[in-house]
Amino acid sequence: MRRKRRAIAGLLTTAMVATLGGCGLFGNAAEDKPSTGGLEKSTLKVAELKIIDSTPIHMAIDSGYFKAEGLTIDINTGTKGSDNLNNVNGGSVDLGLTSYPPAIMAQAKKAGQLKIVWDAVSTTENLFLLVVKKDSPIKDLSQLSGKKIAVSSPGGISELALRSQFLLHGVQGITKETFVPMGFVDMPPALSRGTVDAAIMNEPFLTQALQKDGVTKLLTPFTGATADFATSGWVATKKFVDEHPKTIAAFQRAMAKAVADTQDRKKVEDATVKYQGVTPAIAQLMTLPNYPSSTDPTRFQRVVDLMHQVGEMPANLTVDMHDMVINGSPPGK
Repeated sequence: MRRKRRAIAGLLTTAMVATLGGCGLFGNAAEDKPSTGGLEKSTLKVAELKIIDSTPIHMAIDSGYFKAEGLTIDINTGTKGSDNLNNVNGGSVDLGLTSYPPAIMAQAKKAGQLKIVWDAVSTTENLFLLVVKKDSPIKDLSQLSGKKIAVSSPGGISELALRSQFLLHGVQGITKETFVPMGFVDMPPALSRGTVDAAIMNEPFLTQALQKDGVTKLLTPFTGATADFATSGWVATKKFVDEHPKTIAAFQRAMAKAVADTQDRKKVEDATVKYQGVTPAIAQLMTLPNYPSSTDPTRFQRVVDLMHQVGEMPANLTVDMHDMVINGSPPGK
């Protein structure tokens, strides 16, 4: 099956990297000069996810960018973004990768005060797909009423996108029980067994499933109003950010260098092969996301707006995403 290779868009140039801290892309936390010591904490406990969103942090570790900042990254792999978020709020990890809706809902319900330390990815066409088995009788969205759909995390970004598409297409019979959370790597076997009827998958396991596991595309969920959509980020508690400003700034500087490196697709492919466990052939075919070089509260606010639109967030709750960006101000302000 032929697939388009997508170029990485919206990335840093060398000049942008040089001015990251001074221009305040992440508020005033990131400074121009590399750390010369005085970090509040030299080892960060970080929870990733086994998806392409995590690739830049591994690139930063392997390239020595954290080491140059005086930081050691103690990294572990979470099963779901919601689990990472719970561990951040519980204090067992310092930073965690999660999709934005669970973090936003926790903020809205005052279940935790959170900050977006680094914006991980935004969507490109076909980065996520809703798929079914090739021999599935399900041919369109209307046939998903009353069915089971695998999503990566309860109330996560994939569920939000699907709820939006179901609302747009007038699909009925979609309940909380419709969505079955599981890891992306577990979705093809679940489809094969009939445990679920459909699954929304992300790279690199999406391409692997399309090539090897006998699945077929049913829907591109991030399109139209949800094109170029902010999906995931590295979050910490406000308390941790407030108490470790130099450490957070050092983390940001190292990640900025890794994001600049993602302009070289081969580096992304190599890191994905190494850390996500896919073959080089799959890595060459996978769709890449946008790896943002700055935070944008206005873009994050689209997530809040969509949560309201589909009824995932009650009307009496809301979040101003400026409050979740470090220093509570738009980039560069």
